[in-house]
Amino acid sequence: MSITTRQRVFFHLGSPKTGTTYLQEVLWRNREPLRRAGLLYPGDRPEAHFQAAMDLQGTQFQADWEDADVPSAWRKLVEQARQFSGDVVLSHELFCTAAPEDVERAMSDLAFAEVHVVCTARDLARQLPAVWQEDVKNRHVVSFSDFSAGVRGEAGRSHWLSELFWQRQDLPAILRKWAVGLPPERVHVVTVPRPDEGPSRLWERFAGLIGVDPGSFDAQVGSPNKSLGVAETALLSRLNETLADRLDWPGYDSVVKYQLATEIFGARASRRRIALPAEDRPWVQDRAKQLVSELSTAAYDVVGDLDELLPATSRHSGAQDHPDDVEDREVLETAIEALGAVLERHAELERDTAAQASSTRKQRLRGLCARNVLLRKLYRCARALIAPARSSRWAPRGG
Repeated sequence: MSITTRQRVFFHLGSPKTGTTYLQEVLWRNREPLRRAGLLYPGDRPEAHFQAAMDLQGTQFQADWEDADVPSAWRKLVEQARQFSGDVVLSHELFCTAAPEDVERAMSDLAFAEVHVVCTARDLARQLPAVWQEDVKNRHVVSFSDFSAGVRGEAGRSHWLSELFWQRQDLPAILRKWAVGLPPERVHVVTVPRPDEGPSRLWERFAGLIGVDPGSFDAQVGSPNKSLGVAETALLSRLNETLADRLDWPGYDSVVKYQLATEIFGARASRRRIALPAEDRPWVQDRAKQLVSELSTAAYDVVGDLDELLPATSRHSGAQDHPDDVEDREVLETAIEALGAVLERHAELERDTAAQASSTRKQRLRGLCARNVLLRKLYRCARALIAPARSSRWAPRGG
């Protein structure tokens, strides 16, 4: 008698800045070998899961711009999952902000499968600075002091980005919302290893959870989502103030966030790393202990170790330099290097555009000559006249 195994859907919710981009890049790059191994990472483009997260919640990422691919994006992913015979992974960090009614809809739409909820989690001392600089990369302007004050609930200093922080980082609250009706063994917390273990260790944990051999797939990614340094973040914040509404979101996302922040700033070898300042260390440690205690009590399946969510006091007791304390010379040095890189890219683009235009003109002329005998003869005469002139131009001249 054969035993039928029910299809599983691993619903990876985030949270942001917990290695989600890295895992999504690995899944996307390996989608064909994963499919052959019986696991589907659906979508016809890398951003399909992001668009599905927006569609499920009936919103857009930027209030001043409508992504035409968002409507029906959730339904498309669900249909691809339904039509596949093996297991499925859905992954985007913005699923974590879904309202209870959105969660109910998601679970109803996926009722054909055994749903597993998955959250990746990283220690709060690393999360707070990482989320702040990511907000700046998304064209926001807020100092770290104001951001931190709002996150810790200091009266009178609550920035809306600070309020959004806990909606995306309060893991126990997120899982309580998504785990309604699920047994604890189908709710998974994958802890992000300490920095010295490297990102591939996170892939090993995630791959083991979803039932594939991590060593059978390429876990190297081309453009990791690197965090910015102090000077880079300060410069980007000033640019955000200057640009304001001069760029729409697609333009900002392509030119500023990706080309400047990710590729140019991310490639800088010398920069001052953003770290949690010493003044924030005590309350962050207390809150981290509270989060770990709540997760432990919930008895969810833990891949890794919940102790990895506690700030590692053995490494340092908090940075002495504050992320807001940056000298103008640091910003100027970063700006000059960035400007040089931008000009270099612009010159390369100009060369490529000119070469492409020249090639296109030659192809058109050859096509015309192939169809017109007289034009072909004129073209040959012109080449015969031009060739000696080119040779004499480069001939050595006597003194």
